[in-house]
Amino acid sequence: MSALVTAATASFPATAGPSGRSADAFVQRDGSTLTLQGKPFRFAGTNLYWLGLDENVGGVDHPTYFRIDDALKTARAMNATVVRSHTLGTSLGCPKCIQPEAGEFNEDAFAPIDYAIARARAYGLRLIVPLTDQWDYYHGGYPTMAKWLGLKEPKDFYTDPRAKAAYKDYVRHVLDHVNPYTGLAYKNDPTIMSWELGNELNDMTRDWVDEMGAHVGRLAPRHLISAGRQQGVDAAALASDEVDIVDVHYYPSSAGAMTADAARVTDRGKVYIAGEHGSDSLTAADALALADEPDVTGVLSWSLFGHADDHGYVQHDDGFTLHHPGDTAAMRTDVLANAALAKVIAGERQLPAVPVTPPLITAVTKQSGINEIAWRGTAGAHTYRVQRSVKGARGPWTTLTKTPITDNDAPWLDATTPNSRAWYRVTALDRAGRVLATSTALDAGPGQDIRIDPLQSWAHTSAHSDSLTRTPDGDGIQVAPRPRHEGRIAWETRRPQEITARFDTRGRGGLPTAQITRDGTTWTPVKPAVSTTRGGTLLRIEPPRETVGVRLVWAASSRPAPLTGVTLAEEAASTATTAPGAFQQNPEDGATGVSVTAPLTWTPAENAAHYSVTLSAKADLSDPVIDVTGLRTTSYAPPVNLRPNTTYHLRVTAANGAGTRTADGAPTRFTTGALTVDDFEDYPDGGALTAAYVRNTGGGPVTVSLDGEHADREGRALRAAYDPGTPGYAGVIRSLPTPQDWGGARNLRLWARSDGTEEQSLTVQFVAAGIYWEKTVPLTDTDGAMVTLPLADFTNPPWATKGPLDLTSVTQMSFYFNGKAGTAWIDSITATD
Repeated sequence: MSALVTAATASFPATAGPSGRSADAFVQRDGSTLTLQGKPFRFAGTNLYWLGLDENVGGVDHPTYFRIDDALKTARAMNATVVRSHTLGTSLGCPKCIQPEAGEFNEDAFAPIDYAIARARAYGLRLIVPLTDQWDYYHGGYPTMAKWLGLKEPKDFYTDPRAKAAYKDYVRHVLDHVNPYTGLAYKNDPTIMSWELGNELNDMTRDWVDEMGAHVGRLAPRHLISAGRQQGVDAAALASDEVDIVDVHYYPSSAGAMTADAARVTDRGKVYIAGEHGSDSLTAADALALADEPDVTGVLSWSLFGHADDHGYVQHDDGFTLHHPGDTAAMRTDVLANAALAKVIAGERQLPAVPVTPPLITAVTKQSGINEIAWRGTAGAHTYRVQRSVKGARGPWTTLTKTPITDNDAPWLDATTPNSRAWYRVTALDRAGRVLATSTALDAGPGQDIRIDPLQSWAHTSAHSDSLTRTPDGDGIQVAPRPRHEGRIAWETRRPQEITARFDTRGRGGLPTAQITRDGTTWTPVKPAVSTTRGGTLLRIEPPRETVGVRLVWAASSRPAPLTGVTLAEEAASTATTAPGAFQQNPEDGATGVSVTAPLTWTPAENAAHYSVTLSAKADLSDPVIDVTGLRTTSYAPPVNLRPNTTYHLRVTAANGAGTRTADGAPTRFTTGALTVDDFEDYPDGGALTAAYVRNTGGGPVTVSLDGEHADREGRALRAAYDPGTPGYAGVIRSLPTPQDWGGARNLRLWARSDGTEEQSLTVQFVAAGIYWEKTVPLTDTDGAMVTLPLADFTNPPWATKGPLDLTSVTQMSFYFNGKAGTAWIDSITATD
C-alpha cells in the first residue's frame, strides 16, 4: 500500500449536522467520568488491533482499504462507539512498520492509519491508540526498542535514558503526522479519544508513567492519556497525575471483577475502562449488569474481524474471534451480548449514518462444469440470497437459495447451472430479511471462468512496478503510477478469452498500452478495443489462447488514467464431459443399530461437483425427512438426530456439469438404534458438567461432578450430592445443545445408583415441544442398575401446561432428587424401544 494518498481523490461519507459538530468535539475527563459536548460519555466497542498493520493475510502487510472500512462499519453494526487499535500507534521493527529500524521512519506506513482514522471520524467512532506494547509481536513493542539499544533486560526500557529518548522521539513522530484526508495532525484530531502509553505494560514505574504521560500530554494537550497492565489494576497508572484512564484486561470476561476494579479506580478519581475482555464469555446478564454500573465507563471486546477481500471472513485463531453476525450459535450469542451492551451503555447518542457497501461478486468459476459463485460480503448483513438470470443483467431473476445463506457459505455452488450463459447477483439482507444492497450482476458462459480483481491488494497480480499507488475511491480503489512515472501491472492467465480493464478517465488522459506474453518472458504489444462508458473508459483485450500473461504499461504522464477494476474471462479450469464415477454410500444396505447422531457418509465420486442426499422412512423416498443438494463434502450431519429404532431409506446422488450418478445399490435400507441422550463421556472436566447441568435455585443445594461409578465400569457418570431441605427437592437442569427427536422411542433408559439413603427417589423430567413431562421412581439399588421408564407413563407436572406428548423436539432434560440428603449416580441415558 502506498503512502501517496490524497484527500482530493478520496471519497468519504458526509458528517454534516449534529454528527459533524460532534466529530469536532474532544472527549473530556470530569473526575472519574468522561463527557462529550457536556454530556456523560460511556461506551462499549471492540478491538481492531490490525487496522494499521495486518498479520492475517498470508504475512505481515498493510490491510486493504476495503478491510479497514468494512471492519469499522461492522463495529458500528454492533453498536460500537469506541474502537481500540494497537497498530494505529504501535509499529516497530518490520519493513512495513512506521519505524523499521532505530532512527528510521517509513512514511508509507501511515497510509492505512490515515485512512482508518478518517473513516472512524466519518462514522462517529472514537479511537484508543496504544503507542507501544509489552509483547514483541509482529508489530513490535518496547522490547524492539530495547533490542535496538542492546539493553540487557527488556524492562530496562523504563529506566535507560536512551530508551526514554527513543520512545519520546517515536511518539512525537506519530503524533505530529498530518492526515491528508482530514488535514489534522494526529495530536489535534478529536477522533482519537486517548493515547495509551502502551498495551499491557506490566513493568511500568511511577517515574516512567509520570514522565511519558507528561510528554504525550504536552504534545496532545486535548487528548486523554490511558495506561494499564496485562492483569489487574496497575498501581503506577492509578497513582500518576498524568493518567486519565486506567485500562484493565479480563480473560475470561467477568462482570464481577470489572465492577470491583471500577470501584477501586473511580475511588482514586480516575476513569475506568475494560480495554480488553474475552468476547466468548460475556453473557447477556453481564451486559446488563455492566451497563447499570456507572463506575464502568467503557468495555471493549477482544476482538473483531470483518470480511475478507474475496469472500467469507478474515480468520484468526486466538479463540476470541468475533465475526458479525456470528459463525456459530455460540458466536451469535456472543455478538448479541456485546452489541446489547454497547447499545445500552451508550444511551441515546446520535451518530452519522453508515453507508452500505453492496456485495461484490469476485468470481464465477466452474467446478466440474458447475458454476461456483464467490462474493465479498457486506458489513452489517446477516444473510444473502443468490439470484440467476439467463436473459441478461436486467433479468428476469430467479432466486436460487431456498433459504438465505451466510458469508460462510461462500463460495456457493449453483447446483442447477444451465448449459447457457448465466448472470448472477447477490443481495445482502438484514436480520429481518430486508434488502440492504444488491451486487452488480456478473455473467459467465458455458465452459468459462470469470475472475474479478478488485485491486485492493496485489494478491491477484503476478507483478507490478513500485511506482504504482492505490487511492481509495468510494467503495473501490484507483491504481495508477505516480505522475510522470512509468508503471506496469501484470496478471497470469490460462487459456484467456477476454480481459477487460476499467479506467477513470474523467478529465484525465494517459491510458496504458496492453501487452501479452506466451512464455512468461517476452512481451508483445496488442491493440485493445476501447469504449467509453458513463464511468470512464474500457479496454478489452482478446489475447491468443496460448497467452500466459497480460500486462498494462503506463508511459510517464502528468495525469495517468487510474485503473479501477479488471475482469479476466478464461476457459474453465474444471470441466466435465461424462457423469461422475461410481461410489458407495453408508450405512450399508440392511444395517441395524445405526447411531441416530452419526453423519451419513459416502465415498468420493470421480469428477463430482456436488452431492444430493434424500432420506425417507418410505421405500419410494416420498415425503423425505432429508432432501438436500449442493453438498461439497462426502458426509452430511442432519440438523437434528434421526429417530431411534426407525427404518430409513437413503439415496446419495453425485452430479457434475455432464450428468448425475446415484451411489451403487441406492436406495439402501437401514435401521437406527437407541438415542444416547447423555453418557457423560464428552465433558472435559467437572466445570463443563456443572455448566451443562445447572442447579434449580428454587430447590435445595446440589453439587454435580464426574465420577467413576458408572454403568459399564469403563467411563464416567454424573454424581449428585444433594440436600432437598425445606423445598423438599434438589435438582439440576440441562438445556440440550440441539433439539432431539425421540419419535421412534418407547422407553427412556438410564443407569442409576443409590448411596442407600432412606426414602431416596429420582424424578426424571424433560421438555418436549415446549411442554413439561416427568416420572418419579424410587432409588434403592446401591450397586447400580438399569432403569426402564416407558415414555407413555410420563405425565405433566401439576403446575405445568397440559398437552399431547410430542417427542419430535425434546429440548431439556432434568433430574430432581427427593427424600433426605444424600448422593446418587446417573449414567447411560438413552431413548430406545
